[in-house]
Amino acid sequence: MAVITASTFDPLLAHVNVRLQQGVPIVDADWNTQDDIRKFELRAFLKWYVGDGVPEGNDGFRIGTGPANSFTIRAGVQGPGGSLPNAEAALRQVGRFIVDGLDVFLRSDVKFDQQPLHESQPGAAALATRLGVPVVTKLDTPVTDHRVLVELDVWERLLTPDEDPGLIHTGLGVETCARTRREWVVRAYPETTPGPHLPGHSYATLAVLQRFTGQDVVADGQIIDRRQRRLLLPPANLVTDLLGVDPYDYRAGQGRPPISLREAINALLAGQLPTTADLSVSPGPGSDTIRRAFVLDSQNGLAAFWISPRVGSVNQIFATRIDLAAPDAGFAPAVAVTSGTTHVEPTAVPLPNGEFLVAYQNGLLSSASTDVVFKRATLAGLAAAPEQALSATAGTADETPFGVLSADIVTFFVRQAATNTWFFRRYRHTDSTFLDATPVALPAPAAAGVAGGLHATAAGGVVWFGYVTTAGNTMTLGRLTPTAPAASAVDHVIPAPLAGTDPFVVGVSATEAMVFYKDTQVKVVSAQSGSWQTGAVVTVPGSDADTQPAAARDANGTCFLLATRPVTGAGNEVFLRRRDPATGVWGSAQQVISSPSNDQNPHPVLVPGQGIWVLWRSDRPGAGNFDLYAKRIVTAI
Repeated sequence: MAVITASTFDPLLAHVNVRLQQGVPIVDADWNTQDDIRKFELRAFLKWYVGDGVPEGNDGFRIGTGPANSFTIRAGVQGPGGSLPNAEAALRQVGRFIVDGLDVFLRSDVKFDQQPLHESQPGAAALATRLGVPVVTKLDTPVTDHRVLVELDVWERLLTPDEDPGLIHTGLGVETCARTRREWVVRAYPETTPGPHLPGHSYATLAVLQRFTGQDVVADGQIIDRRQRRLLLPPANLVTDLLGVDPYDYRAGQGRPPISLREAINALLAGQLPTTADLSVSPGPGSDTIRRAFVLDSQNGLAAFWISPRVGSVNQIFATRIDLAAPDAGFAPAVAVTSGTTHVEPTAVPLPNGEFLVAYQNGLLSSASTDVVFKRATLAGLAAAPEQALSATAGTADETPFGVLSADIVTFFVRQAATNTWFFRRYRHTDSTFLDATPVALPAPAAAGVAGGLHATAAGGVVWFGYVTTAGNTMTLGRLTPTAPAASAVDHVIPAPLAGTDPFVVGVSATEAMVFYKDTQVKVVSAQSGSWQTGAVVTVPGSDADTQPAAARDANGTCFLLATRPVTGAGNEVFLRRRDPATGVWGSAQQVISSPSNDQNPHPVLVPGQGIWVLWRSDRPGAGNFDLYAKRIVTAI
């Protein structure tokens, strides 16, 4: 057992050196104080002038998916490869992390539940007692939806020959100086009840896990990376001056621009909004068709659902997703939601627990045997999820569903071909209950409608909707309150159809909304005080050739209108206009999607803090062979 004089080091005394004197003894306290001074000075430098986190060129301590109720603590790929001497390996081949000025490293990946201190490991309790720390508490299969905080716990302890015989001098056969060893372990606990922070320990957040009831495996899409990373030594004000974000948030990967500042400035100088590069969404054989099924989910991702005959030349529903925390990884490989006979016309509703409600028709338009069915599951589980009936009226086609979520109620609209009538049916997702025993017809003066001509959105607890009527180039607009009795749920319908087609509805509140549509030009009608003001039509100037309008509105009231427009030598392209919220004036059209091919059917999704993501189809793979693409339009940095 080492006998060491208690430390006399006190950093607040501002001692910076120990000086030997003639004629006085050299004692262990002086030697150790000298070492403590140097060590503290380095730690203070690392903490305050470098900061906590992962250095540039390193990816240590990244949290990734793993086995049930566990995850992987990744060392990251460092270079160079091959076997190196320990001194070189420790410098170049390990994952690093600075915690409160303490540098720790990881040589290879380790599972959370395989750490020696994890309570499931043999000898964990005895090891914890010897080290004077608690064991690592295991993760259990969640019984409620919650978030888990993952932390790196770092401390130092004395190492003596009792534990490491290598400290005994081989030539003398006696022990020499003891050592101080830096230890670390990764702990995880519910975000609302974090574990204790022990004196003498330092902690850093690595990740947040989004866990859902009954799901024991933590998927990559449920892991939010919270490491500060890419550490260098720029002045702190540089980040704030350039981007207007806190440097600590920036180091954690928050508030970073999606494109270089040079590209953004060049676009702005040209009078345009900056955009990212085009991303391929659905590469594969067969021509893909989209409806309004591009949605922002509860796990910070965008999911797209579409129709494709890529398997067996039979139209099926496919889906994919991009993680907005890691957009550089692109969209995941497509997942087949359906199989077998024809399935078309998907609509998708993301639920708060990470699941999706995907409704579609199980046959051709106007076929008497066609019904509307739905599946409910996570994206990965949709293929195996059972189909449930949504609208199955005998003797007529039930078709072209559209779903909207408001609070805990999903309102589905479906059309019955025999009478060209639109119906609604409400589903409470919290207990999987239909509030309407059968679909309820939209009341008069709602007119007969065409297949696929409806669009709806929710805002302020109500659903605003519009659809194309069978009268030709006319629309019906209305409002529905999901919580009201069926007989009074539709509390407003315009008394006479409005001239126009291709409606795209943007909800603002329970009393305000907008509908963008195509007449002779693209036009806009607003709802105020709970009613559509069809007598106050606004025409978007210069939009004669524009079709397929779609729009988004940000929290400041700025509207962004996307539309398809024919371009000489390139078929169709997609253009964007911006409406100033203060003046109501529409700016000039900017071409945001450009290729020699035919780009069409834009669908925007507003992502708070990121701007607008837009999905569209293009025949870039070959004339008539359409795939899906996406990109981000940067509306703020």
